[in-house]
Amino acid sequence: MLKRLRGNHPVVFCILCEVVFLASLFVGGTVLTLVLLFAGADLAVLDEYLITILQEAVGALVAVLILRRTRRTGVLGRRGCGFFNGLLVGMYPLVIIGFSAFNALAGEKPDLPLKPAGQILTFLAGMMMVGVAEEFIFRGVIAQTLLEHYGTSRRGVWTACILSGILFGGAHLTNLLASAPLGVLMQCVFAASLGTLFAAIYFRTGNIWVTVFLHGCMDITSMLIGGLYGTTTVADSVSTYDISMLASLAVYLIPTAFLLRKSRLGEVELYSGSIPKK
Repeated sequence: MLKRLRGNHPVVFCILCEVVFLASLFVGGTVLTLVLLFAGADLAVLDEYLITILQEAVGALVAVLILRRTRRTGVLGRRGCGFFNGLLVGMYPLVIIGFSAFNALAGEKPDLPLKPAGQILTFLAGMMMVGVAEEFIFRGVIAQTLLEHYGTSRRGVWTACILSGILFGGAHLTNLLASAPLGVLMQCVFAASLGTLFAAIYFRTGNIWVTVFLHGCMDITSMLIGGLYGTTTVADSVSTYDISMLASLAVYLIPTAFLLRKSRLGEVELYSGSIPKK
């Protein structure tokens, strides 16, 4: 059924996959919370990033199951241009990640001790797990489906990038449950433009682990001080976003245009058809 829906109605398929993925995160988090409550755990002192790891693992599993049902698990093992060559293609977000990390660590730090080493490790693992789950579904399932449907012409690649980016941005509307509306709206704009860039990197490299790495590192740097010192949560951070986030449209879409310049579209065509059907 999923294979037929993917072939005949790819956009509907992508929306359905996103809904199922988001529902799995909600259900997984709810079930985990109930289990911890019945076990007598004190949720007030529980490491939120440990919950994130488990919750995102559920989402990653759902994405893998969708890939399996549509015979596209090959995207997870596809080498493409190679991981390190892929990082060269993704050098722009890599520079932003390094700059953001430097600014965070060089800036004024809170007058607090570092969190215990175990909690810092769960923070790092939790943010990387978000990258794994979201890249599996939004690039491995959704962007790949749209590319196969719209083709590797310049217009087709751009359509696949932009639609997958919009779906990625829209997924962040779920944060309305915990964060300020303006902050969430700005996060959606930011995520949509970043998702468009990540789709371009994924298409150019043919290696999903490149965007998994970039995504996870970007999430780590965005919450670095909060993760190291426990000063803020993800929900609090999103609430601080303002209209300056609109600049992300230029910050991420201009390099997307550079990556998808006419002379490089051959690389997209090369990797788009190299998925083993497993």
